[in-house]
Amino acid sequence: MAAAGRSGLIVPAASVRAVGEGDAGGVVSRRVVLRTAAIAAGVGVAGVMVGRELPRGGFGGTPSGEPRRRSRSPSAVDARDYGAAGDGRVLDTAALQRAVDDAAERSTAVVLSPGIYRCGTLHLRAGTTFQLDRGATLLGSPNDADFDAVEKLPYPTLSDAETSDFRHALLAGENLDRVVISGDGVIDMNRLRRFGPKPIALRRCRRVVVRGVTIRNAPNYCVSLGGCDDVVIDGITIRNAYADGIDPDCCTRVRISNCDIDSLDDAIVLKTSLILGRPHPTQDVVVTNCVLRSYANCFKLGTESSGDFANIAMSNCTLLGTPELDAGRTATDENGGVAIEMVDGATIDGVTVTNVSMRNVLSPVFVRLGNRGRGQSPPTPGRVRNVRIAGVVATGAADTGSITGLPGHPVEHVVVDGLTISATGGEQRTPSLAVPEQAADYPQARMFGLLPACGEYVRHGRDIVLRDVRVDVAAPDTRPGLVIDDVDGLDVDGYADNGVDGVSIWIDNVRNAVVRASRLRGGIRVTGASTDAVRLADDTFGAGGVSQGPDVPPHAVTVAP
Repeated sequence: MAAAGRSGLIVPAASVRAVGEGDAGGVVSRRVVLRTAAIAAGVGVAGVMVGRELPRGGFGGTPSGEPRRRSRSPSAVDARDYGAAGDGRVLDTAALQRAVDDAAERSTAVVLSPGIYRCGTLHLRAGTTFQLDRGATLLGSPNDADFDAVEKLPYPTLSDAETSDFRHALLAGENLDRVVISGDGVIDMNRLRRFGPKPIALRRCRRVVVRGVTIRNAPNYCVSLGGCDDVVIDGITIRNAYADGIDPDCCTRVRISNCDIDSLDDAIVLKTSLILGRPHPTQDVVVTNCVLRSYANCFKLGTESSGDFANIAMSNCTLLGTPELDAGRTATDENGGVAIEMVDGATIDGVTVTNVSMRNVLSPVFVRLGNRGRGQSPPTPGRVRNVRIAGVVATGAADTGSITGLPGHPVEHVVVDGLTISATGGEQRTPSLAVPEQAADYPQARMFGLLPACGEYVRHGRDIVLRDVRVDVAAPDTRPGLVIDDVDGLDVDGYADNGVDGVSIWIDNVRNAVVRASRLRGGIRVTGASTDAVRLADDTFGAGGVSQGPDVPPHAVTVAP
């Protein structure tokens, strides 16, 4: 059996549990239980049978190889009744497809009772529940030829096949109403590297439910949703995912709750790509009560951002990064807790992130308005506005968080209310505001190189509120905890830091600002020829006082009670 790594990441594959509990008819014979136990005892890496000899006909079949008829509830069909062997050796695709098709005609459920069902692409049908009982494993065939080929769409998407393809998958469906994938069983994609079939791929579907299942060893997006509406994803577990966990792309009314995801790429990522042939929004999305662990981003909007994002709420989640050399891998340059990215000309409007705990993510908060301009001619920056981040605690942050727009295209109306960052610190180089714009670059936390702040860096913004922000640095750092550059409308209230060696807050080219009720170890530095109407409360700064650059206009800064 493969074992779990010390971080909980399954390396390289997961075991299959054998539990002799009720099938669709509520009864499983002692013989079936014993056979199920035998299957589990003989499963090796990625579900391959090792060290055991199968009986004639395989488990679940007669000595002649004919399927054994089983009693079932009239409300469901059992895949074994359609010839599925469930032995992990026989390819069960045709039998399972017959079961799915029959269940669709009856508007009922198809049930996989305990066993291992080796399979290629299954085409789901409308009005059908695909249920994996406890002890059942839907095992992806190791042969890519057993899956539908990667499709060629009649229009350009400008995305890679992982994003645009919904055919090369284990459970696939398109233009379906009422699709349910549920149960306590396992979908094991039987892969040891990235690139291959998706476990679940649904496009242009309505009233979709994915609940309870465990997905393992996936080489592609685990739950890939394109242009789907009214989606519920609840209580699923993802382990050893080589790509993304859950990807709603151009979807509306999506609820993701109570999920536990461990992935090498983004754990949950909302997208608005061109997979439908035109820009389409992702909106009215709730993500709550999840544990997300990723080598990339735990929760992300973008990078695919040709359509709008609106009304997105994420709350009550635990986000886990990946310390260097964990399980022999390292975090990527975009490793972050929450990443909100608009780089293809559309609009992000209305995002809330509340009550989130993070550990060992490089960059806790990354908000980016860029100008990659995919699908645009010429590229034109979009908008990021009305973002609220509240009640966030991040420990072990090795890199700076950032909220950045572009010259003349600020991020707007961003409120950070209650952010505690425990940073590793230790940087002793002199901070510099000469940070490259990187307007057209792929957005990721380390895209700017070393940032001049050790806590949070804000540039090109309008109406920015930073309330009750605290930066604690483990090793003394010469960079300020907070740097604000080119912002019109700034309210800093209740900022505090510890471990910052020198200036606590650096304000450059900021207009219409107030800084008050803060507890600083160092002072405040004000620079920039366009600085104007900056008011500093006299109880704000520490022993360092206030220092002004020679380029600051007279009377641009006032100190008052």
